Amino acid sequence: MAEDGDVHAKLIVETDTFGSRVRIKGAETGLYICMNKRGKLIGKENGHGRDCIFTEIVLENNYTALRNGNYEGWYMAFTRRGRPRKGSRTRQHQREVHFMKRLPKGQQPAHPSYQRPFDFIHYSFSQRTKRTRYSLEE
Repeated sequence: MAEDGDVHAKLIVETDTFGSRVRIKGAETGLYICMNKRGKLIGKENGHGRDCIFTEIVLENNYTALRNGNYEGWYMAFTRRGRPRKGSRTRQHQREVHFMKRLPKGQQPAHPSYQRPFDFIHYSFSQRTKRTRYSLEE
């Protein structure tokens, strides 16, 4: 449930072919993440079927979406509480579909643009207008 260091949070990503097709396996359980014909995410011991293959798509906002190889237009998605969403109810633009790649502890990113400091944004809300105003803090 989104806990750093949880034994079930470690995933092994295996490439299926050259390119962006991957299979995802839980390190602790040994089960592959697959999608059944109803769009439900399930675990299988054998991950060689097309329902267990996902295509990694890098989106404009630099997040990654995982589209199922068997069901066109269905994506792997999780709610804020960590519960899986049905693939038939997902679209590429939805926030639940967007994933961020994380490096293991102690590893530095290879690309120098990832090493710049964060830009913190301070939001202030007005009671009367209910509009959002923001300013960049430096």
